[in-house]
Amino acid sequence: MKAPWIVEGCALYTKRLTHSCHFTERILAPGAEAEEHVRITQALSKLSGSVVLLDERGANMTSKEFSSFLGKRRDRGETLIFVLGGAYGVGADIRAKGYETIALSRMTFPHELCKLVFLEQLYRAYTILEGRGYHH
Repeated sequence: MKAPWIVEGCALYTKRLTHSCHFTERILAPGAEAEEHVRITQALSKLSGSVVLLDERGANMTSKEFSSFLGKRRDRGETLIFVLGGAYGVGADIRAKGYETIALSRMTFPHELCKLVFLEQLYRAYTILEGRGYHH
């Protein structure tokens, strides 16, 4: 990530998330579109859990709906793997695998900003589940 304010924001929400859930992040090396899709596919093949793609073609949710989505899966003991594509997004070959897909917005944003927005929404969802006052 290039913009210092995005790096700081992501660090802030990542730190806050440690109080609510087990959270790990894996960043794949950027590259050409085909290379990014191969790296994502290879990384997913080594993980165990329910994959959720973050893609503009996915379901729109309010923050409370996203919180409910997380809560149901948490209560079932599911491990969730959220995938945010790089500059090229998530490829059609990955979308075709039938993974659950959520949109952060119908608008197009730089992937770095999507990461910050996602982390904030993940944190917000957990504060809703925990009944804390962050979400008004």
